[in-house]
Amino acid sequence: MDVQTRFVVTAWRDREELLRVRREIFGEDLAARERAVNKIFAWRVRKHELPLLLESTADIVDAVIQDELGLLPHHALRLVYATTISRFITGLADTQTDLSRLRPSFFPPQTTLQFPLALRETRHCIVHRHLPSLAELKRAAKESLDWLWEWYWSHLDAAFANAGEDGGLGKERLSEREVKERLQGALKAYVRARKNEVKSKAKESKAAGSAMASYDMLDVQVRMKHKILLELLVDEQAILPADKRFGTSMSGAFLIWTPFLTSLCKGVSGLLQLLLERMVYNMSVPTMKGMVDVEQDPARQGMHDWVVHMLSSPEWEEARGQRIVGSMRRGQEWLVEYTLSQAFLTPMFWTLKLAESLLKDEKLTGRESWIKILEAAKSEGAIDIDEEEQNVADLEPPEEMGIELTQAALPITSSKMEVTTVKLRGPQKKVGLWKPQPIGMVPVGWDDDKK
Repeated sequence: MDVQTRFVVTAWRDREELLRVRREIFGEDLAARERAVNKIFAWRVRKHELPLLLESTADIVDAVIQDELGLLPHHALRLVYATTISRFITGLADTQTDLSRLRPSFFPPQTTLQFPLALRETRHCIVHRHLPSLAELKRAAKESLDWLWEWYWSHLDAAFANAGEDGGLGKERLSEREVKERLQGALKAYVRARKNEVKSKAKESKAAGSAMASYDMLDVQVRMKHKILLELLVDEQAILPADKRFGTSMSGAFLIWTPFLTSLCKGVSGLLQLLLERMVYNMSVPTMKGMVDVEQDPARQGMHDWVVHMLSSPEWEEARGQRIVGSMRRGQEWLVEYTLSQAFLTPMFWTLKLAESLLKDEKLTGRESWIKILEAAKSEGAIDIDEEEQNVADLEPPEEMGIELTQAALPITSSKMEVTTVKLRGPQKKVGLWKPQPIGMVPVGWDDDKK
């Protein structure tokens, strides 16, 4: 039987062009991302029926670029985010049945398409309720891009390999586990070398340069590399002392990790922002029941100290002072405002404590406004039970349970409320707790029933 060749018409010339667009659109460079988005928009003109996930990626990244450029007013930016997110979620929901039924052959076995319910809720709020805040829309955009990478862009290499094309794809491809193992080895080697430098009182850190070289030589997707590095440093608490206890100093951890982290943040655009965001997130994650008290958690305190150190210490001044991509302001001011906005997005004990620490800087622009937000967040998070607790605390447990006879009293006039009230006559139940008794004991005054 003759084998018929199937031709698929695509908007891109070849797989190298599509992979180059993937590399640029998920990179950190603003100009490269903008170039990739414009190329996809050109493909849309060339071929109207682009893959939904490809087109949605361009729309969402374009919204992020407009945000970074800072040219749109606040409400217009919210509308841009809301439109792109709603269009992506609606289009995906309409085609999800077909996508699940026609699962690509390069997907791992037993894999089913999973779509975050939080994004559906965001779309429902956009269409049927109030327009979400800009911070919520940004978070939804980031979650959408993560989903698009996981379910579409990360599978392109396998798709081209299954198609029998090998041009440049035959090189070693590392799994996430292998990348994590290599990064762990590089970080452990750095810590050993850095400790030797501290003991020898070396003026310059060669260990930081070696660790940076190992990180740069890891030939994998930049997005995956950043993701795993943040997991190791923050989620798995590599930057915290192994014997960290509540109230102990973080000066040793700062001394060890600052050379490498500052070199990394100066060399990789946007990484300092990702580090701060990840640390604030770990400070606000709810704790499991029965775990350590949140207010006494040494890990959250360590993350708090790291954020304050990164945003205020002289060692980090050069990394902070770099101009943020797409922003007309210096990085110091922008980073503090961004960190405060992330802290107030999840007003927990440690995030509010972080905001309070950052607002001690009297030179901070708009400090008075931020302090008002902090006070509002504290008052909103507090439970209004002061009066109830006071009333319960004033009540003594009765000496005898049950009923007490109260004599009639004259009318009493309250000068505060200016309302005349009369005490009720007859027996009254006394408000309070049951007096605790040992098991098997009969309360005083209660006789055994006579049979």
